[in-house]
Amino acid sequence: MIRRAVDWLTEDKHSTYGLSVTRMILGFIVASQLVVNWGDRHYTWGDGSRWTDSVRDGRGWPSFLGLFSQIGGLGFDLAYLATIVFGILLMLGWYTRASTVMTLLLWMSLYVTDPFVGSGGDAILRMVLLYLCFTDAGRHWSVDARLRSRRGQVKQLMPTWFSATLHNLAVILIVHQIVMVYVASSFWKVQSELWQDGTAVYFPLQTDAYSPWHDLLGPVYASAPVIMGATYTAIAVQMFFPVLLLYRPSRFVALIMITGMHLGIGLLMGIMYFSLVMIAVDMILVSDSSWIRAANWWRDRRSPDVPVPPTTAGV
Repeated sequence: MIRRAVDWLTEDKHSTYGLSVTRMILGFIVASQLVVNWGDRHYTWGDGSRWTDSVRDGRGWPSFLGLFSQIGGLGFDLAYLATIVFGILLMLGWYTRASTVMTLLLWMSLYVTDPFVGSGGDAILRMVLLYLCFTDAGRHWSVDARLRSRRGQVKQLMPTWFSATLHNLAVILIVHQIVMVYVASSFWKVQSELWQDGTAVYFPLQTDAYSPWHDLLGPVYASAPVIMGATYTAIAVQMFFPVLLLYRPSRFVALIMITGMHLGIGLLMGIMYFSLVMIAVDMILVSDSSWIRAANWWRDRRSPDVPVPPTTAGV
């Protein structure tokens, strides 16, 4: 058993397709968030956010994360624009590892400038970006992969077993983080009376902040079975998530349910970026073989075999 574990850790890199999907979604999140907040950038993270200096200074962040708090004007705009560019490079997978490191440093520098901006999804994003620095997240569906296919095999800078071990340890840490988030969230929920009586989902949907479709979906929100079902399903899926991952059929069910839950949160409650972050990291749990089968199915659908015309010989 120990030998199998060592072989799993050192011989091949795992979850390479899922990590590629995670990379693309996280790069999109970083770039698109900064683009849509371009007009408010100085108020949110620039000179207009100086009222947060006391909070930032009290946390003792490393000085190399103070880039955005030490510059202003044109320098701030250039650094802000560079963060968008590196987010796009991360999404495209061009110089993937360097793009991941730069995106992480710049994104962290923005967070340090104004710790009041962000959500739980942003915290997960920063943590997963850190782990992605040690993975081969650009192996598939990236500019790097396309360039490698043209250049052929290149000499590696580090032994294969060492690179695979770093990659797989990072995957383990990301999965551990996902499981801890879901299990801790479920245990927090079961301590609340609103979650115990099955009404917790109802109340945020009655607020303007978390109910952008209230007029349209009001009758659905007012249905007690729907609210109770959504409340208890959220608890059950999160609490038993690590158990459901142990077997392939139950893992499939768990991923569908947890992805559906996040899509519901994103679309019905308007918390799209948080949902995208969680969906991105959940994609790592889909095995490489499943991604390959899905890609082959999609390729066959787009390029069906051309039917062979019937022969006319002898007619």
